[in-house]
Amino acid sequence: MQLFGSVSAAAEAPCAMLEDRRQCPEAASMESARGIALGTGARASSVSSSAVAYSPAALALGELYHLEGNVDYMAHLNTVALGAVAVDSATSDLGAGIAFRGFLSGDTGYSGFDGRIGLAYPFSEAFALGLSGRYIDLSHDLGEDMRSKVDGLTLDAGLRVVPTQGLQLDVAALNFLNLDSPYVPVTLTGSVAFSLAENFGVGADLLWDFTTFADPEMIVGGGLEYLAGESMPLRIGYRFDAGREDHSITAGVGYTDQQVGVDVSLRQQVNAPPDGESYRTRVMAGLRYHVN
Repeated sequence: MQLFGSVSAAAEAPCAMLEDRRQCPEAASMESARGIALGTGARASSVSSSAVAYSPAALALGELYHLEGNVDYMAHLNTVALGAVAVDSATSDLGAGIAFRGFLSGDTGYSGFDGRIGLAYPFSEAFALGLSGRYIDLSHDLGEDMRSKVDGLTLDAGLRVVPTQGLQLDVAALNFLNLDSPYVPVTLTGSVAFSLAENFGVGADLLWDFTTFADPEMIVGGGLEYLAGESMPLRIGYRFDAGREDHSITAGVGYTDQQVGVDVSLRQQVNAPPDGESYRTRVMAGLRYHVN
């Protein structure tokens, strides 16, 4: 039996008929170690690999040329995703980013490929637009002869506004070519980030999922980031998924200098999962090289 299938076989709201909505699978979102540590990504302050994952408009920010490899362990799925990211906003005014990841799983049968390429243009220091294309081919064995599969191309679009120094705003439409799957939901996002000091910032995000449930459901959260000793970012955050009734705490630590950056983060569900299921736990690490 195929569940949450391809476009032609998908239900209007894939998880609407579940007796326990907490059993609805999570979106197979491409994320960064920094973003996971900050709850819902702190999208309005994202740059580099976080921009590829969360905010295509942010690809135009800064003068960066970064290469990154990452490992993403999703314990509740018994799955590891291996990824690579390249971001270039230094070669020209047009910022670009590309990311790929593949899934390696155990008995969950969570496997496939996810790739993304994005472009962004800064019309001024205060205003940038971005667009990214994403191709995903994902299969998930749910047990009892149930199998979920999504395969197709979708698009993200974003707008980044910096109205005043230290304040950043970001809005985006994610997966707006609808694949009718909870793994790739049509989502609208709004985010705000503010630098309270040179080494301390705060950010909050609101996401509206229009695909997965009978009515739109929100994911909300945010985080705090402190740069200790000018080289060690410390991060904490919180994430609430209203559709799946999932509360999570997040945290992370890193190291950065002019040549390399390292980030390690954790997202941990803290409220009880459905009977027989594991707490949702995600650990991600990234190693970034700053190309001169």
